Parts: sequence; structure tokens; C-alpha cells
Amino acid sequence: MIHLVAMDLDGTLLKSDKSISDTTVRAIRDAHSQGVAFAVATGRMYRTSQPVVSGLLDEMPIIAYNGALIRFSNSGLTLLSMPIAGRGGERVVRRMWEWGIVFQGYLGDDELWVPKVAPATAEYSAKYGAPINILDNIEEFVNREAFKYLVLDDEERILVVKKAIDAVLDSGLRTMLSSPGMIEIVRSDVSKGRALAHLASSMGISMDNVMAIGDSGNDIDMLCAAGVGVAMANASDDVKAQADYVVGTNDDDGVAEALESLVLS
Repeated sequence: MIHLVAMDLDGTLLKSDKSISDTTVRAIRDAHSQGVAFAVATGRMYRTSQPVVSGLLDEMPIIAYNGALIRFSNSGLTLLSMPIAGRGGERVVRRMWEWGIVFQGYLGDDELWVPKVAPATAEYSAKYGAPINILDNIEEFVNREAFKYLVLDDEERILVVKKAIDAVLDSGLRTMLSSPGMIEIVRSDVSKGRALAHLASSMGISMDNVMAIGDSGNDIDMLCAAGVGVAMANASDDVKAQADYVVGTNDDDGVAEALESLVLS
């Protein structure tokens, strides 16, 4: 029996227009009324995730930054915080700075900082509603704690950029692909799966009774860690290969389909 459901946001819970369908809202509330708990697990920062889910249920844990932060949607209670330490990403940040790669650091308490505003940065800010802060002093940039660094580049060459970044990555950090054209840099002990296990443990729920739903590479460990892993039809083949079930796309109420067939039936 499923007691906790964790859902990715973009490409999973959210439709392409960034809304949640009425069908999906009903399915979530129906399952919640039967005692099923819900969480979202996303690469997004907390401040751009919270408005999306704040009215969905009275309270919901948000696993943000690919697992570096767990904070509740309405109370703001922080359950887990695992930022990269100051100077912990110094080598990779200095290289990206020198190479002119477009990247952003999520520094301090849930704030987005960049060395300069590039077109990709402005597009990201407009798409996700994240205010931009500018910090053009590299020494101060590398000295600050960061929940993650995010690289923005062309989809066509993202794997080449990732390989270059992996070659200069600081010890204790790792990279992962999330949305198209995005490379996430987090602590090597940070993942959605580990954060989900921490959340489930805090709730007294076995991972055997957890269902995870996602579509991107940064969801794979979560799908594998959960008792039931569900991939969206719009997921890549490597994600689908790790899932127990595949449901419809994010635009065809795939989350509702998973809940109706695996939780409410």
C-alpha cells in the first residue's frame, strides 16, 4: 500500500503551460483524503516551487535543489539543508567563470546569483519567476555556501559541456542533467532519492510504501529508491528503463493516471 507519493514538478506534475490540471488536483486530493501523504521533488529552488503547490494541500514537503533542501510549503519549516560549503565548488566555479559559461549559483537562503545577466539567465528568470541578483566578484562568489550551481547551455552541446565540467569538478560534487539544456551541480551526497528516504523516515514510512513519479535524469535515483517508480510517457528512455510503470505525459494527466491505477484503485 502506498502511504507517500513524491512528484517531480516540471514535465511531471506541471503541464507544459506550468499549470496543474483539474483532473490531477482531484486525484491528489482524493488520495490525500484517504490518508496518502504527498511531496514534490524538484531541481527548482524552494521560492519558485512553493507558489506552485501552496494551494494544492494544506501542507506539503518540498524537496528542492535536487534534494539539498526539504522545506514545508506553508509553515516554512526546514527538515533538511545540505548546501555546498563555501569554497567547496571553487575549482569548477573558477573554470566556468574563465570559460564564460552561463551559470548561476543558489547562494545564501534560497537566492539566485549570477556573475552577469546573460539572455539565458533572463529567460530562466522569466520562465520560473526567480529574481536575479548580480555578484561580479569571483572571490565572494566562491566563498559563499550554495545549494547548487546550474549551467544553462544549448541542448545540442550540453553533453560536451557536461564532460568539460566533470573534468574540473571539485571533490565531493557531482553533476546531473535535469531539464533540456541544464546541468545541475550539487554535493555528491545530495539526490532526490536520499532526500525522499530522509523525508519518509521522518514520517515513519517505509520506502516500500513510497511511490515516486518523474521524467528526467535527476529523477532516476528517486524512482529506484521508492517502492514503486513511475515514469511519464514524455520521459527519456533511460528514465523509463528504471521505472516500474510508465503512464501518460504531463499534458495527458499522467500523474492522475498513476494515482488512479496504483493508489486509488
